Amino acid sequence: MAKRWVSQLFLLGAWLASALLLGIWFGSPGWWLAGALAVYLASTLRNVYLLDRVLRRGKHIPLQTRGLWAELFAGVERLKAKSRARKKRYHGLLREVKDSTGALQDAGIILNAEHEIQWFNTAATRLLGLDPAADIGQRIDNLLRNPEFVSYLKDPQGEIITIPSPKHEAGQLAVQIIPYSRAQSLAIIRDVTREVQLERTRRDFVANASHELRSPLTVIGGYLDALAEDLELPESWQAPIAEMERQAERMTRILRDLIELTRLESAGREAPYEFVDVAEMLKLIQHEFHAKKDAPTVDLHLEADAALLGSESELHSIFYNLVHNAVRFTPSDGVVECRWQRSDAGVVFSVRDSGIGIAEEIIPRITERFFRVDPGRSRELGGTGLGLAIVKHALQRHEATLNIESQVGKGSLFTCEFPEARVSGRGGGERAVI
Repeated sequence: MAKRWVSQLFLLGAWLASALLLGIWFGSPGWWLAGALAVYLASTLRNVYLLDRVLRRGKHIPLQTRGLWAELFAGVERLKAKSRARKKRYHGLLREVKDSTGALQDAGIILNAEHEIQWFNTAATRLLGLDPAADIGQRIDNLLRNPEFVSYLKDPQGEIITIPSPKHEAGQLAVQIIPYSRAQSLAIIRDVTREVQLERTRRDFVANASHELRSPLTVIGGYLDALAEDLELPESWQAPIAEMERQAERMTRILRDLIELTRLESAGREAPYEFVDVAEMLKLIQHEFHAKKDAPTVDLHLEADAALLGSESELHSIFYNLVHNAVRFTPSDGVVECRWQRSDAGVVFSVRDSGIGIAEEIIPRITERFFRVDPGRSRELGGTGLGLAIVKHALQRHEATLNIESQVGKGSLFTCEFPEARVSGRGGGERAVI
């Protein structure tokens, strides 16, 4: 038991003993004891009342010189001093947070589980026109009515979308919503108008330059064809002319792929829902590669009688580029195995080759434009370095995913998985190996 409580009990005992002795001396000891207890109770109630005023109303603590209550009041005073210091420190931190968030160029908005605005910084006022007096407590989709944003708000998953600015007609905003607790999330909004304009300028330049270069390349190719067919062409010129023809053809393929890639980047986020007979398309692609000289064997396994809903030209680009990529890096005595089959989430197109393989550390980069696993071999085989970039963008427009598995020297497996929403069943379910 603490010393102060022993002292308090000793004082209470001494007080009652004194009252008892006085009662014995003057008579009626019971009344003297009752009076002493009443005085002690009144003193205790007074101190409890004062302590309640201190704790609940913040009143000044009365001076207590000794005893248990003096220590209690002193302890309360120490706690109040610590609380004041802590509050002062927290207020300082809050001011620093407000100052730092106010200096940010990106808007920050705290949302609750119902997507109601709880707080935002000054950049949100500048970018979105939010009013602290009127918009706190409002649902953010009542203030940002862009359909893409409203759809994104239902299931953000940390992704970033770009929407038009509500304040500036030509402005563009990048929006990312990050949940950080069960009931709250942080919306980060950045002005990307300049980046979008630069990207649009780049795409326009590539598209225009590609279109402008096609005509002179066509003329050069025509003259080279004429020279190659000239029977009087000196033998020493035949090899250079053949090489120039090959390079002109390669340039033509690069321009064609650049135009296709630019078109995909400029198109909407979603491909149309047009019926595409995938089985027939794959048979035609297989037949095209069978007709090529010194090409590896292309086996086609049709294990699902399902069509797709999408863009026929883009789906052809996906399948053709994947098969072409596998054929280019597979020896002539090797095998490229293509498979069209059902999966739990939709349908899958896979291409497995027995080629040179890809090092694990560069797999994430092979869908970049002009990236080559083996630059020397790729140029020798006529590759443009754009095929897999086209595949990636076309798959994104069909809500599909690309998975790559590979080992150096053991070949690669490219797998495209299309969601059930893009599948059009035709019944039957026949299996065929071609």
